[in-house]
Amino acid sequence: MKKLVFAISILVAGVLASCGQKAEGKFPGYTKVEDGLFIKFLNDNAEGKKIQVGDIVSVNMKYATESDSVLFETQPGGVPVQLKADTGAYVGDFMGSFLSMKEGDSVSVLVNADTFFIKTARMPESPEFIDSASMLYFTLKILKVQTMEEMQAEQEAKNATLENEEQTKLQQYLTDNNITATPTASGMYFISEKKGSGKAAAANKKVRVNYAGMLLDGTYFDTSMEDLAKEQGMYDERRAPYKPIEFTLGQGQVIPGWDEGISMMKEGGKAKLIIPSNLAYGANPRPGGVIKPFSTLVFNVELVEVID
Repeated sequence: MKKLVFAISILVAGVLASCGQKAEGKFPGYTKVEDGLFIKFLNDNAEGKKIQVGDIVSVNMKYATESDSVLFETQPGGVPVQLKADTGAYVGDFMGSFLSMKEGDSVSVLVNADTFFIKTARMPESPEFIDSASMLYFTLKILKVQTMEEMQAEQEAKNATLENEEQTKLQQYLTDNNITATPTASGMYFISEKKGSGKAAAANKKVRVNYAGMLLDGTYFDTSMEDLAKEQGMYDERRAPYKPIEFTLGQGQVIPGWDEGISMMKEGGKAKLIIPSNLAYGANPRPGGVIKPFSTLVFNVELVEVID
């Protein structure tokens, strides 16, 4: 959220710069907007699409200290920051600054650190490692300007392509691994590897499960087993000691594919769950970047205990 606030704060400069004065001395080439705020257009794209109220603006952003210590920078080819342009809720609200800029514009903005962190980001004080009297250097490039409808249409088309690709990859995985099991009505594949002889899992019962999760290409992304975590380079000492995950079935505490798959097991049983994205994380990537949108997931699971 703070990163979004940072991005928004930069944009206010555009609407105010037209009435500013050239800065002298310490910030040559910049236009003074007001005390503690300066702007310089690095690229003014005269042919760019002008931002209108309600448009979705995609931006690349970098901000650094006066000593050029980078605090944040969007990665090349990564996901840009997206913000919605507005007229602003009050006089001077920087949301309204979108309306002065265009697709393709690039700007450099200097903002007083103390003013920014306290007034814009609404923090109680500037971070300890920042000189509150110093300036923050921001650069912003507007990559794309879309209406809400255009953005939604683009996303829907992209999602449809990814869904088709997921199905192709899933079918190839089934073929390569000689899996002939029939999917459940939801589309999940349940492959029993050891039948349990203990208590049956059921909705609203608490269960303990050991697991290892991987992508279709065999890349592991999580496990409850310490030896496997170390073997795959995923060990996290903050989780030690590793132990089975505990949750209540049918309460939405885990992904839907788990609720369905574990409910088909008995204590001591082991199974492989092949879970399409509609029963996992869908279009939402997971932190860390291993699980991409529309990823089918494979879990080796063991139902350790059903707790009455």
